Amino acid sequence: MNNNLIPLKNVFYFSILIQFISVVHILYAGSLNGDFTAFEDINMFVLFLSFIASICPFYFLYLYLKQKEIKEYSSIGEIKYFDTVVISLLLINIFLALKYKVGRLASHDIYQVPFFVKPFIVIVNRIDAYVISGYFIVSNLFSKKNNIIVIVLLMILSLSRASVFVFLFLILIYSLSGKLSFSLKKLIIFSVIFLLTFQFIPLLFDYRESLRNGDEAKLIEIFDTTELVKFVLAKLIGRVSSLSAVEFFFEHYHQIVTAKKNIGDLDFIIEFFRPFFGGFFRDELKSYTYFFTNIYDPNAGSDYGVMYALPGVLLLSYIKGIHVLLMNIVFIIVVIVFMVQLASFLFGKVYREFVYILLFGPLMSGVPAEFGQLLFYLLVLSFLKLFYRQIMIKN
Repeated sequence: MNNNLIPLKNVFYFSILIQFISVVHILYAGSLNGDFTAFEDINMFVLFLSFIASICPFYFLYLYLKQKEIKEYSSIGEIKYFDTVVISLLLINIFLALKYKVGRLASHDIYQVPFFVKPFIVIVNRIDAYVISGYFIVSNLFSKKNNIIVIVLLMILSLSRASVFVFLFLILIYSLSGKLSFSLKKLIIFSVIFLLTFQFIPLLFDYRESLRNGDEAKLIEIFDTTELVKFVLAKLIGRVSSLSAVEFFFEHYHQIVTAKKNIGDLDFIIEFFRPFFGGFFRDELKSYTYFFTNIYDPNAGSDYGVMYALPGVLLLSYIKGIHVLLMNIVFIIVVIVFMVQLASFLFGKVYREFVYILLFGPLMSGVPAEFGQLLFYLLVLSFLKLFYRQIMIKN
């Protein structure tokens, strides 16, 4: 394989390994993981189909990126003072998250800010910190010192927003950049650190829950080592793998058939564009998250959401009708192709592997708005790059 494709291969294998580990855990624990730990009635054939369905989106994306030859442009990392802009943006995001709870996930409260702060929020919400920080790290254009600063700030930002996804994001970043090597020495150091911090992982989830729900937070109660191990494995694996979600909804096919009228034929596409129009007006459509969460828990309402994964979306589309399935598949493919084109314009030589990582979350979760949000961020960055080039030309 071309050496330029080795980072792409690394991150692809890592994403498949996650699904395989999830299979092993399910077979060992006798129950699903993540949001579905209470489900123990597992059909082995459905589990096998779910595994294949879970890896298919990543496999097809890998094949496309591996074979596709797209013109590479100069990257945004070559823009003057890019490192200063990234670090400044992270600091502003952290301040807004800690002071005004801007960007906090699953929060029931609407943040209130002074009028003079709103312009800053409008700006930072248009430029995603994860996208530019992730590119900053993998580009290898900046000093080790600045890389460390960005990583630390990114972790602080993620925790201040009540999210732990940043840790998977950083592992993916390092696996594609070649900085994650599996030497015996590094594996021993990692194992020691993991064992020393293992017992504190529930505290991380408690912290996230407290930030999201305040006094109504349901804190984790663990009484012995066995419970600790079960909790950590189920939570961590379930957060980075869509397998349990796919298996659960494949098993509950008939409930989806019964409730299919609660979601419209065009709702996936409409929800995809919510990041574009959501700031101007609200539609009354029920989201895909609401639909699948109420399949899992009819009493859930809209208080929380469960993962349903891209195969779950396609299953619902098939149940709605073959025309809905084909429409959503074609739409997703067109969107991904367009995003890859934008990535080649923005990220230079690392565009293949980096757009794979950016698409990892949406392909895993299946949430339409996550696809739309990513496209929105890439469009904003493309506009800013074109604007910068025009300024440079005039000067």
